[in-house]
Amino acid sequence: MNLNELREKVAYACRILAREGHQDNILGHVSARVENQEKILIKPSGFGLEEIEARDLIVCDFEGRKLEGEAGVHLEIFIHTEIYKVRPDVNCVIHTHPPFATAFGSLGQTFRPISYEGAIFSSRLPLFESTTALIRTPELGAELAKTLQDGRAVLMRNHGVTVVGSSVEEATLFGVFLEKAVRAQLLASASGEPSWCSDDEAEAKFHLSYTGERLRPMWDYFVRRVKRDARI
Repeated sequence: MNLNELREKVAYACRILAREGHQDNILGHVSARVENQEKILIKPSGFGLEEIEARDLIVCDFEGRKLEGEAGVHLEIFIHTEIYKVRPDVNCVIHTHPPFATAFGSLGQTFRPISYEGAIFSSRLPLFESTTALIRTPELGAELAKTLQDGRAVLMRNHGVTVVGSSVEEATLFGVFLEKAVRAQLLASASGEPSWCSDDEAEAKFHLSYTGERLRPMWDYFVRRVKRDARI
């Protein structure tokens, strides 16, 4: 994939996440690994997720230094760079402050696969507790990556979430579905004692619905919604 194509995907990811409840003023960021290079394409600081166009994205190296682009670098770029360093399988990193996942992360509760989307995170959804402040150093970024380990997402106590994927499409969809999954658990828990599916059933649900080419039509659907909004 060339850099222009990657720019388009990351821009769509930003706008999809904004539309699905991840927007928070000018906060939150999405990045993608530049193929075969120790570089990332990332949303710049000073812009809301819903504002991002392909031309706005900047290029940084794995040490967080800006290489291309006019706008500034997010203070929390080390969330991204430190994960890429230790997770060669990850090609997209998302950090946002969606309200339900942020609230859930403050409770310290065990995540349960209550909704269908919960199957994505049933095997492991860790909680990062080293700080509730910004991840402004490589050391804190490395701690976050250590907490994430081989997971698909990590809750950050009183802060937000970080979600990863093997592609921009996968990470974006997992970000959208994580917010839905924790919302379902919060709603169910507020009304009583919820039930949830078994580990084996959750694993089967994940492989049936949320892997490989099964994600393509879901991504296309969200892209169509963003395009439709732009025409209104």
